[in-house]
Amino acid sequence: MVKTTPRRTLSRRTFLQACGVVAASALVDTSPALAALDGAAAPVKQWFKGNLHMHNQWSDGTPLPDWAIDWYKTHGYHFVCPSDHNIFQSEELRFDGFGFKNPPADLAPFQGETSLWKVISPEAGWPKLTQRQVNETVEKFGADAVRTITVGEQTYVRMTTFGELEQRFAEPGKFLMIPGYEQTGGCTDGRQVHMNFINVREVFPYISGEQPRDILEKTWAKSQECYGGQDYLCTANHPLWRYYDNTAADFIALPQIRLFELNNNGIDGAYDAHPEGWKPEKLWDVVNAYRAAHGQPLLLGMGSDDRHGYEGDASAWSVVRAASLSVKDLLEAIRAGDFYASNGLDFQDIQFDGRCLTVKMDVREEGQYRIEFIGTKKDYDPTSRVIEVEKGPRCPARKIDIYSDSIGVVLDTVEGTEGAYTLKPDDLYVRAKIVKVTENLKPDWQSRPAAWTQPYC
Repeated sequence: MVKTTPRRTLSRRTFLQACGVVAASALVDTSPALAALDGAAAPVKQWFKGNLHMHNQWSDGTPLPDWAIDWYKTHGYHFVCPSDHNIFQSEELRFDGFGFKNPPADLAPFQGETSLWKVISPEAGWPKLTQRQVNETVEKFGADAVRTITVGEQTYVRMTTFGELEQRFAEPGKFLMIPGYEQTGGCTDGRQVHMNFINVREVFPYISGEQPRDILEKTWAKSQECYGGQDYLCTANHPLWRYYDNTAADFIALPQIRLFELNNNGIDGAYDAHPEGWKPEKLWDVVNAYRAAHGQPLLLGMGSDDRHGYEGDASAWSVVRAASLSVKDLLEAIRAGDFYASNGLDFQDIQFDGRCLTVKMDVREEGQYRIEFIGTKKDYDPTSRVIEVEKGPRCPARKIDIYSDSIGVVLDTVEGTEGAYTLKPDDLYVRAKIVKVTENLKPDWQSRPAAWTQPYC
């Protein structure tokens, strides 16, 4: 169900702090928002649930695209971006993609055909398509939902294009599809840098480098070159994966990076977390302590599930407060920080008037709930020390920065479902986190169920 709530009141200073002068001027026409700030009648906004990071058989996701999009639509989502690896779901005829290359021995049967064709594999494995996935789609949508061509002993399956998926599943005011892709690759030493580009239809080649920071910087600049003038978003994905691959220092050095994934951060299953290693909320606070102290736009945290397999519940999502379920309004709201990340709880309202952050939960079931207001004081210790991790059977060689406990502290706690915190003169910023109190409640981003507001200053 779509919830409605009045638009929150923002001062001009707060708007610019949240959006970032550089990002706002480069990526969006801010005149409608500024008009509202100047006293024009503001529209009633609504909360929309969505996910901007997911996969299907266009790259290495398990289900066929129709099945994947239908999963989100039938599970209460309002918008999705099918962000497959290094590819857009276009009409171009092709037989290769992320992790697979299967050209047919004879191209004649594909004359006049379009889209990506993928071979049915006799055995499961990454990133293969099996008969099981084909059968699941046929069972749900009928035999006409899957087109096949057999060449010799290989049977090819046609992937449904973005345009066809949009025509089939999109419903005005109910369900929206946003184009995009995940740019995937790594450094020469094995560290990974993945970035999502949202609301684009062209893919530019991955930019390699020796350091994640170099790749982040050059990729962001290249996106400005390729997509300049377009209304798009750029997100930095899962900084903890595969093994502390990105660092707080990377984001401190690059204030133009405005969005990162807070919830999608499991360490690669081949590795064990370091007992002193940072967690995503800590990285978030380290970056925002520096940015707030230096008057830079704050880093905003996305909820996403990076879904490949579709067994079980989704791991996280974002809930955006926008004037309508349109690409323009959703992206504008995300840039302005008018959204929250969740893995199971919801906010009914979030208000920040320039000094006081007020939150109210939308309680769906009985239980004990807690609100934590988290921030960093101006006199925090900005120094860090480095842990040298030697290569071992369950970890790669890494240098992990460890930061002071004075960063990201609980400023106040409210036992209940409504609360407020007024910024003190020595506070740099504040954000709120809501949790359902249980015996096995975990700290940081692994809290579940929980939800996180954006930071405010």
